[in-house]
Amino acid sequence: MKNRIIKTALVILAAITFASCNKEDDIQEIFIDRSWTLTFIQEGKEHFVPQNNAAYILLFKGSTFTLTTPANATISGNWQADGGSRTFRCSNIRTSGNITNDDIAKRMRNMLQNAVSYNGDANYLQIIVQQGNAFMQFYNK
Repeated sequence: MKNRIIKTALVILAAITFASCNKEDDIQEIFIDRSWTLTFIQEGKEHFVPQNNAAYILLFKGSTFTLTTPANATISGNWQADGGSRTFRCSNIRTSGNITNDDIAKRMRNMLQNAVSYNGDANYLQIIVQQGNAFMQFYNK
C-alpha cells in the first residue's frame, strides 16, 4: 500500500513539474539577426500578396528593425517582443525613400505602427495588429 501511494505521488509530482515547464518563446531564435521575407498581408477578408516576386525583407538587428522594399525604400525603427505573452511593439518608426506609390509598403508601415503581438517560430512569423484578423506573414529567408 505504501509503495502504491509513493508511486502515485511521484506520478502527480512529475505531472505538475511537466505542466509548469517554461512555455516562453525563444526571442533570440525568432528575431535577432533574422531576415524575413513577406509572404502576404491579411486585413479582414482582404489578402495582399507582393506582385512579380517583389521582395519585402524585414531584418531584426538587436533592438532595431529595417524593412527594405523592392524600390529600396526602407522603414525602420525599434522593436520589443515578450516570449511569454507574445506581445510585439514597434516605436520610432521612420521611412527613407518613397513609399507613396507602394501600397504594400504603406500597409506594412501602418501594421508595424499598430502591431500588438506576434506568432511563429524560426520558420515563419506573423506580426499581428489588434483589429480583427489583420496580420503580416513572413517566411525565413
